[in-house]
Amino acid sequence: NSNGNDEFSKALSDGNFAEPHDWKHGWLKTDNVSVFVRNAGLSIAAIKDGYIEAVKEAIGVVDWGISSEPSSSDNLFVPCIFDLHLGKLAWGEETGEDYDSKIAVRRFRMALEDLIQKAEGHKIEQILFPVGNDIYNSDKAKPFPQTTAGTPQMDDLRWQKLFRMGVQLITEAVIRLSKIAPVDVKMVYSNHDHERVFYLGETLTAVFSAHKTVTIDNDPKVRKYYQWGKCLIGLAHGHNEKPNDLPLIMAQESPEMWGSTLYREWLLGHLHHRKTGLTETAKDYRGVNVRFLTSPSAADAWHYEKAFVGAIKGAEGFIYNKERGIENVMFHNIY
Repeated sequence: NSNGNDEFSKALSDGNFAEPHDWKHGWLKTDNVSVFVRNAGLSIAAIKDGYIEAVKEAIGVVDWGISSEPSSSDNLFVPCIFDLHLGKLAWGEETGEDYDSKIAVRRFRMALEDLIQKAEGHKIEQILFPVGNDIYNSDKAKPFPQTTAGTPQMDDLRWQKLFRMGVQLITEAVIRLSKIAPVDVKMVYSNHDHERVFYLGETLTAVFSAHKTVTIDNDPKVRKYYQWGKCLIGLAHGHNEKPNDLPLIMAQESPEMWGSTLYREWLLGHLHHRKTGLTETAKDYRGVNVRFLTSPSAADAWHYEKAFVGAIKGAEGFIYNKERGIENVMFHNIY
């Protein structure tokens, strides 16, 4: 009845039970009545806050204890470890090289540390960390591992374990980077794991909600933009857009950033090999660099059969200066 909420609270009080904070529903059972009660007063904000607290408690986040001193170097560090395909299974006798979740984690950690060491010669003021770009090999588990579009995949672990592994790996990476400079994380959705990347972004938002120098951008847009002084960086996976269309897409989707910048680049994954193109918005106008970045993952059976092999495996990092544009490109090669 209309007094259900009051009756539920009264029953708790009479029984010497403490009423839970922001309770969602309850079931009142007495000798005379059985009533299921929903709490209409629970807001979306309260649900989100409860979710954040639950995740923080589960991961054990209490006090980060890490606060990098802000630098005024005007340098932005962008480590890019794209197309990890965590969970991909490759058998060396069939493909020429073994690959599984343990190898993927090891390669990710080695790539990040190598890029950090190679960036040490530059004083870093801020870090842009793109996360996603097929970090997971699959998006769905039933009736078999498959991409977002339903392409079958060979995974080496259950999807729950793989998701947890990705959360731990990226959490470690963000903490590591935050010891150097403040970190802006941009979630980049991809064709193998579009939904899982969103879930990863929501989890990271909860984990780092109390961190003073880390921000997580999990906006559902598939293309993201980041301005650093006179530099405009576009982030996407690269499976949706034609390279020649990207300059105009950038100008239309981020006109204010476009108008206040001079150096403009796209950082893309998907192809698993390095490819850089310079496209023109119009004759005699400055072009836009479109960079396809390499991958640390090995070829699986399907890619090997189709002869998609031979690319140098690894990761890349970039240093952008607010006034002078891109200053350095760092390569981590796997051999």
